[in-house]
Amino acid sequence: MTGTRRSLLSEKKRQQLAGRLAAIDHRGLLGLHEVAGAGSVRGAAERLGISASALSRQVARMEEDLGIMLLERHGRGARVTEAGALLNDYFEEQRARLDGVVAQLQDITEARRGQISLGTGEGFLWHLMRGPLRGFAQAHPQLHMELSVGSTDQLVAQLLDDSIQMAVLYNLPPDPRLQSHAARRHPMRIVVAPGHPLHRLGRKITLQDLRQHRLGMLTGSHGVRQLLLSAEHGERVRLEPQLRSNSARALLRFAEEWGGVVITAAFAVAPEVLEKRLVALEAESGILEGAEAQLVTRRGRRLSPAAQQLLRHLAAHTPILRAS
Repeated sequence: MTGTRRSLLSEKKRQQLAGRLAAIDHRGLLGLHEVAGAGSVRGAAERLGISASALSRQVARMEEDLGIMLLERHGRGARVTEAGALLNDYFEEQRARLDGVVAQLQDITEARRGQISLGTGEGFLWHLMRGPLRGFAQAHPQLHMELSVGSTDQLVAQLLDDSIQMAVLYNLPPDPRLQSHAARRHPMRIVVAPGHPLHRLGRKITLQDLRQHRLGMLTGSHGVRQLLLSAEHGERVRLEPQLRSNSARALLRFAEEWGGVVITAAFAVAPEVLEKRLVALEAESGILEGAEAQLVTRRGRRLSPAAQQLLRHLAAHTPILRAS
């Protein structure tokens, strides 16, 4: 067979495969995408709100149409094959392009209605909910907001996979994939109940001082904990907490009710300090003085007009994000 003949046959097969791919139902690609994320057909089916058997049939239909295996099942789980991973990448690229088209259409229609997704750490909630977010919601009752609360690492991951449009974060490490729109420095404070022995010292608190007391700390994925780990390393001090939690509110109750010591950003304890239920003491460590609260988005993401409105509103009307 001549080279020209082989080339023609190869091009014909390519066109046939491209045609079959174009004819694949979007729901099948979505199902494959969810299996890749969940690691099992059952988990993916639960996310989609369909039965596992229905999802299996969708994937099997795609495999038959394309003539190639897309999933490998192992025990109770499943993972995509190399071909399945290619299709998943194709689906994600198409969805990202669709999001861009939708955003442009919203520009044309001025986004009279829409949904905005925002992520934040638990320590910011008091400041955001009582003022900036409430004011924005009252001014734009036709817009719907989805608020995710999590650690710095969790919210960065959600920003990068476009699950949320913007986030307010503390002690965010430099990341060229993210763009900051507002920032303000907020030092860490040693939080105790009034009358605690550390409160009676009448001076800045060292990390060595903390070793003599019961400590409560956030888990490692939070910006507050990451900053404290840097301080421990810099001063060659190892702090062992009595209580670890992923909840900032639980730790403040630990300080108030158990007589414990919590290290957190000053803004995170503002309501308790105002009510004189807790006091926030200065730390001696310079490392604990330099972290910032930031309002960030994924660099290059085209936000809907509604999201752009919220971004501008938060940057302008959130005191803890505006440089004093």
